[in-house]
Amino acid sequence: MPNDPIVEQAQTIADEYLLPRAAQADLATTPPVEQIRTLAGAGLLGLTTPAEFGGKGAPPSVVRDCLAAVASGCGVTAFVYFQHIVGCRHLGGCSNGDLKERLLPDFAAGRRFCSLAFSHLRRPGPPPLRVRSDGEAWVFDGAAPWMTGWGLADEVLLAGVLPDGHSAWVVAPLVESESLRASPPARFCAMNASATVALECRGLRVEPERHVKTMTPIELAADTDRANIFFTALSLGVARAAVRLLRSDGRDERLANAANVFEQEVDSMRTAVNRWDDPETPADQRGDATKLRAGCIDLGVRASYGSVAASGGAANGIEHPAQRLFREAMVYALVAQTRDLRLATLDRLVQEAEPASP
Repeated sequence: MPNDPIVEQAQTIADEYLLPRAAQADLATTPPVEQIRTLAGAGLLGLTTPAEFGGKGAPPSVVRDCLAAVASGCGVTAFVYFQHIVGCRHLGGCSNGDLKERLLPDFAAGRRFCSLAFSHLRRPGPPPLRVRSDGEAWVFDGAAPWMTGWGLADEVLLAGVLPDGHSAWVVAPLVESESLRASPPARFCAMNASATVALECRGLRVEPERHVKTMTPIELAADTDRANIFFTALSLGVARAAVRLLRSDGRDERLANAANVFEQEVDSMRTAVNRWDDPETPADQRGDATKLRAGCIDLGVRASYGSVAASGGAANGIEHPAQRLFREAMVYALVAQTRDLRLATLDRLVQEAEPASP
């Protein structure tokens, strides 16, 4: 990765603070508050917040490199962290100036934390969370199946579907009431400390001062492409962690060779992702965002499995770093999942399994 000072700072925190605590964080039952505070102290919670509101306004490539660095140190911290910086990106790009002035400086400084509840918008079928107008307010009814960081987050970027098919987005305070209830935390293969819950909305009324935007289905599809590019950072981060683990045993040249191969793949995929996101890249040379994400998912899973294979039976231990990386890679394969991404991932697996021509 380039010697950007923000990225270098994120990698130093990941190596020196997050990694030594990663096993403990993985097995915890509550969110990694101290890890998030450490990121906040370094200004990394303000990565996607415009500078005028106290953030860094970092370019997308730097944001991805910082997220990859965090993921290389601690998966559950990265999982919780990205909720906040994605929320800040959406809020920072909206036209509600009063809301931005009220919330973004606190978000950037880490005085308040933001989470997300809109992944359901990309699901096929009837919307699980609907929105209707009541005067100038929006009223939410239904359920948002995924919201991470319950007990840590103060606000949530919440979205549901309007009668015309557009999506309505708000920043709602995370205060339980008759109109907003959280389920018990979900149990996952990894990152249970993320405190991921379902939010049930019963006539949740959100006044216009907390409205963020509406999006058409076409705009949502374009944002899904950008999300796929953003989330490549998680899989590339876990692949880098696997490379480091393979190199930790300097006695075996074969492990070093495997680490070199995976590292070259990581660098190649990162270059392809940055090319897609470069405004100077012609549209016909950008590649397919979904296929790029599928390729990064595949790489993260293979590299982490490589670290499992190299670790032998010890990797069966729940606290072994190779097992943790393998489980984290699985979670990253399912973050912001869509039908197209599932099919692209399967297509890649099938192509790799096809026998070579004689």
